[in-house]
Amino acid sequence: MENNCDKGDEMQAELASIELELEEVEQQIASLLDRQSELNAQRTRLLKSLPDPLSSDGTSQSPGSSQPSQPRLSKQELQSYKNADFPWSKEVQDKLGAMFKLSKFRPLQLQAINLSMSGKDLFLVMPTGRGKSLCYQLPAVCSKGFTLVITPLVSLMEDQLMYLESVGVPSVCLNASSTKEHARSVLAGMIDKDSPFKLLYVTPEKVAKSKQLMAKLEKAYNLGLLARFAVDEVHCCSQWGHDFRPDYKLLGILKRQFPKVPLLGLTATATSSVVKDCQKMLCVPDTTTLTAPFNRPNLYYEVRYKDPLNEDSVSQIASLIKSRYKDQSGIVYVLSQKDAESVSTELQKNGISAQPYHANLEPSYKSRVHKQWTNKKIQVVVATVAFGMGIDKADVRFVIHHTISKSIENYYQESGRAGRDDKPADCIVFYGYQDIFRIATMVVMDHTGQQKMHNMVAYCQSVDKCRRSTIAVHFDEVWDDEDCNQMCDICRQGNDYITVDITKHAREVLQIVNLAGSLDEKVTPLKVSETWLGKGPAKRRQMIRVTTLSRVEAEAVIVHLLLLGYLCEDYSFTPYTTYCYLKPGRKAVLLKSESHSVTMKMKRAIPGGQDSPVEPGDVTSADSVTLLDVNDRLDKTDKNHQNQARKEREGCTEIPSRDEPDLREREPAVVEVDVEINFTEIDEAGKVRSEPKCVASEPLKITPKRKSTTPKRRRRQAPVGGRVGASVPATPPLISSPSRVSIISDTAAEELYDLRSYYNCQLRRINYISHEHLQEAHPGVLTCMREPFRNLRLPFGSTITKSARDLWTRVSIRRKLIQR
Repeated sequence: MENNCDKGDEMQAELASIELELEEVEQQIASLLDRQSELNAQRTRLLKSLPDPLSSDGTSQSPGSSQPSQPRLSKQELQSYKNADFPWSKEVQDKLGAMFKLSKFRPLQLQAINLSMSGKDLFLVMPTGRGKSLCYQLPAVCSKGFTLVITPLVSLMEDQLMYLESVGVPSVCLNASSTKEHARSVLAGMIDKDSPFKLLYVTPEKVAKSKQLMAKLEKAYNLGLLARFAVDEVHCCSQWGHDFRPDYKLLGILKRQFPKVPLLGLTATATSSVVKDCQKMLCVPDTTTLTAPFNRPNLYYEVRYKDPLNEDSVSQIASLIKSRYKDQSGIVYVLSQKDAESVSTELQKNGISAQPYHANLEPSYKSRVHKQWTNKKIQVVVATVAFGMGIDKADVRFVIHHTISKSIENYYQESGRAGRDDKPADCIVFYGYQDIFRIATMVVMDHTGQQKMHNMVAYCQSVDKCRRSTIAVHFDEVWDDEDCNQMCDICRQGNDYITVDITKHAREVLQIVNLAGSLDEKVTPLKVSETWLGKGPAKRRQMIRVTTLSRVEAEAVIVHLLLLGYLCEDYSFTPYTTYCYLKPGRKAVLLKSESHSVTMKMKRAIPGGQDSPVEPGDVTSADSVTLLDVNDRLDKTDKNHQNQARKEREGCTEIPSRDEPDLREREPAVVEVDVEINFTEIDEAGKVRSEPKCVASEPLKITPKRKSTTPKRRRRQAPVGGRVGASVPATPPLISSPSRVSIISDTAAEELYDLRSYYNCQLRRINYISHEHLQEAHPGVLTCMREPFRNLRLPFGSTITKSARDLWTRVSIRRKLIQR
């Protein structure tokens, strides 16, 4: 028996040793994976900087392939295409001024036009607003036949057609809303040698599914009327791109079926890996790629944090538009069709001319909205991504995102609608904690969607990096922060941040997540933050450590842990929706080591407008600093007062002023209530009589001039008139255990008078929270009016119910003793 016990102990010891060693190995693996990611990013930047793959003007060529393709161009040959000595150069220059009303080309435009006119396949990566469309529109005007343009959105087609009609370029389109007569006319014009149109716009679905269209293209090809293919928003071909469209994969048939027709792929948002994937999809693996710098110096980038207690930022957006962008055109991007309808309605209620735009609206309505907005009859279009790529309205002064985008590529594409006239414009995104996980459930099926969403969150969460720098790194470009010229909120306001050690907080969050796992439960991101802030079942709160951070700070820490891999998303699917939960990430095991630490860069708050002595870059404790400086410097209060603020929005209370200083740095946080006191009594017949009674009217001797010896701290917590620092009438000291003699004394009488005055002046509206505790029909018991709180000021950390009960107990005891 003893041998069996000894053997069991040895096995347990060996098992514990193995578990410990496994944890150490997991820690090493996590550290190595981090290092691998850093080295890969560094290698990519170095390869991008090498002179071999990149020419001096930003042009690049994809690596060789075994598939047949056009011969690769040398650097000298590429440079020659910048010249204006080609046979078509004079006509191109004439049409540029006569039809498009332009006097000169922008960078890379002339080079791209010459390559296209010479029959070369080409990929052009150029920021929005830099004239990509001209690179196929001008060659189309100067060529025989027509150019087939594939675009992903009907709104883009309409935008292009309106512009081309205004400059006198004949162009048509085929889409799902085209009538049979219109389609028949267009198909006939494709094989007409007189070329009734120069550009034909179609969707990729039309190319993939219309046999009639392919038959006409083949006839036009044989007649020499098919001048070129232009694939706009070519990044949609790649599953690595931010807006993958399955029908784009089928466009490879164009080069296989019509190999002599040059292809031009255009995009504003494609990394090097996406470009290579698109070239492979379109069967042009060795094509020349021209890449323009991503930066648009006239755009101002800004991130604004949503109110954590009310993440619907419509009121903030409406106020911003009315104050800063009066009579100026703009776009408000939203995440869903429902949001487009609700946000546009709210903006209209605020006196802003706004209309929704999304894919589920009637085509005629969308066209009308688009034209009215273009003609400045509508100030704001509230749109989903259905209204985005290729919109060419020059005077868009602002693009506001009601919710963060799904990726940096999406955000760069959508924000690029602003300032196409090269005049200053603003790109503002509103960022909220719950938005992250709402988007996470939408991109869960995309194998790159989660990582791209994390990159967008990191862009919003950053407090120390230039916004343009983050975008540049994403697009594999080298960037100097000085080139920003204070055209982002970080550079303009100064990257005033501190590095905070959040190791203790990270362990507290992991404790909550692990506790849920041990109870076989799943915990949502909102529940993690609520539990950490001390909300939820009391039994659960006793099992974890509640944080002293504010909601904004706590949510920022949780998001930071998610981005670093200490937490990760977990999903649950139902027939109707997808739920997002949090679980320990691959790096969670590192927190078991006492030597491991986690830091976070956070915005330094300046309490009371005074400069903090902490210098940027210093490491400090998260307990001693205010972590985030939210727009309008939102007050950060105790969790009980955050609950109170939520009830205020439901109409129970008045919302405190947002201009008050941070109470945690100054006076104890308090809430205000006003209550009317009624006393109920039972007469001889057993009937209940209820009437307001004024304690001061009783025949008690009052000595109002007696000097108060009440401790100053207690008087500051409950001042008369509901104002911190207000003058307080002198009162006698409180007696904790009053005897019969002390009760009938002048001191007791005056104290009772002051307590009555305190209730009458400050507790008029104590409402439902204390109502359930105080509305019992017994003689002399306090009854409360069912009205919202207003003027009660309670000590920091106290509940309204507890304070009301304690105060009434003291009044009740003295009242009963006096009546004896």
